[in-house]
Amino acid sequence: MKTIAVARAAVFSALFDIDGKSQFARSLDKFITWLIIANLAALVIEHIPALYVTHEASLGLFDRLSIYVFTLEYVLRLFSAGGDPRFQGKRFATMRFAVTPFALIDLLVIAPYWLHLLGILDLDLRLLRILRLLRLLKLLRDVVPAVQEFKKMNFGRTFRQKVDALMNETPTSGRLHKQIDFILIIFILVSVAAVFLETVPFIYEPLKKEFFWLDTIAIAVFTVEYLLRLYAAPEQDPNRSGIMGRLSFMKKPTSIIDLVSIAPYYLQLFFAADIQFLRVLRVLRVLKLARYNNALITFGMVFKREKRAFTAAMFVTALITVLSGAIVYGFEHAAQPEKFDTLPRAMYWAVITLASVGYGDISPITPVGQAFTMVLALLGIGIVALPAGILGSAFSDQLHQQREQMLKAVEDAFSDGVLTETEANALEEERIRLHLSEEQFEILKARALARHSSDMTAANTIFKASEEIRKLREAMHVLPIETAIAEIERLNLPDAEKAALRVLLK
Repeated sequence: MKTIAVARAAVFSALFDIDGKSQFARSLDKFITWLIIANLAALVIEHIPALYVTHEASLGLFDRLSIYVFTLEYVLRLFSAGGDPRFQGKRFATMRFAVTPFALIDLLVIAPYWLHLLGILDLDLRLLRILRLLRLLKLLRDVVPAVQEFKKMNFGRTFRQKVDALMNETPTSGRLHKQIDFILIIFILVSVAAVFLETVPFIYEPLKKEFFWLDTIAIAVFTVEYLLRLYAAPEQDPNRSGIMGRLSFMKKPTSIIDLVSIAPYYLQLFFAADIQFLRVLRVLRVLKLARYNNALITFGMVFKREKRAFTAAMFVTALITVLSGAIVYGFEHAAQPEKFDTLPRAMYWAVITLASVGYGDISPITPVGQAFTMVLALLGIGIVALPAGILGSAFSDQLHQQREQMLKAVEDAFSDGVLTETEANALEEERIRLHLSEEQFEILKARALARHSSDMTAANTIFKASEEIRKLREAMHVLPIETAIAEIERLNLPDAEKAALRVLLK
């Protein structure tokens, strides 16, 4: 019995304890989430006759494999219920787990298929498809704990502060903010894909109503998002009044993009606008993804810092383009009046040549024009690459500066050997401001601890050991915390440094 209990605890820790130390459990959770989303996509495809007829066998196989995965997940969750801290040490742990809401949802997801397969329940194919929508309820397994965590972290705060933590990354945002961001990203991608798919007749015709409701729901979601961000905007700059804070928010590029993404729908309701033009504007929703990509934010900072050098490089490029177009126009206009008919056409040729694209739709035929083309093509190799080189070098330098700023902040916080709650919150705010991931932040903490060690040899040992243990735990996925601490104890380090390393490990 003891062996079984240990096995149950090991299975739960390895597969389902996403709040623990198992990287595999978190990866499995993400896999299940994407599998549920893929099932929803497959259900949509089945409503498109042209796609369903040609891929019926593949869709059926995918559905069966999904059921097998969900069934295996359910069985393993039942087996490992005794290792769940909620039921550990209690009698009838498996039965206690089986009657929980999430376990019942897992059972409802797979039960119709198996009952229909065994002939116990005779269900219509359309009803089976509808029941497959129950798989979406499995996503609540991650949402409910995140909501509870959010309530706990934001207890006693004002409603506007809670909205700010929900819509923007703050030290009290928790997992719920990330889940909302994930939902918004899915809506952006799906709504933009829908704009393109609406132009495909055999997809659009059978799903006209679905496309309409998808766009309506997306607009509702994006509108609520914009209004919530507008409402919570003063929290981003407490030194300004509510009105000024919201006006400042409305002028930001990301806010303008948010507004443009919903404007076409309301324009279509109140004005007789061109549908094709509105469809193009709906594609602009893809720009909303810039809010969720730290690389684009860093790129903006780099561009702002290096705008003089970048502007100078672009000026040289523009100057060469204009001069080249004018020179070739002078030689080629008489020989090819139908192609080099205007200076703008000649400049088009110059840009294509400088960029080393060479479409071939327009090219010089005179000896002087051809010779000049060779010179311009060689110049283009360096001229066009110059702005890219400036931005690439500055981008790398910006990332280095961000890490150094964060490292200095961590060193200052650890300078007295104690990390208070206030200092921890300040470091988290700094991490968010500099757009560093949690993994990068942990590495910087390890380096800061190493720099503040009195013995550099011991400091290097701390850093290397912490990195080694981290890599070992990532490789094994399920290395217990006790084993990692035992690794620390074997190191020849002072007690204070071992204690600091244990804090880092946790």
